[in-house]
Amino acid sequence: MKPVNRHLLVEIPINEEQEESSSSSFLLPEGYRQKEIERYTIVSIKDFADDCKIRHLGKCVVETSMIEDISIEGEVFQIIPENFVVLLLEVE
Repeated sequence: MKPVNRHLLVEIPINEEQEESSSSSFLLPEGYRQKEIERYTIVSIKDFADDCKIRHLGKCVVETSMIEDISIEGEVFQIIPENFVVLLLEVE
């Protein structure tokens, strides 16, 4: 999978809390409010389009709502437009 058109191929690290919540089902009491989605997410950049200015493979902070899931042949890929990266982490 190679991103194009100024997109980044990213991976969202799965934490233990997400794993537990996705593997079980139960009824919630009335008035329960689901935890709000964080505005920003730390992701790992796995690849970038040739026309990207960001040429960094590593962790970064992106706007959560702009991460797109693409399902192809049973595999799910996450991409994000390069302009929604707000911080680069682990820069050498």
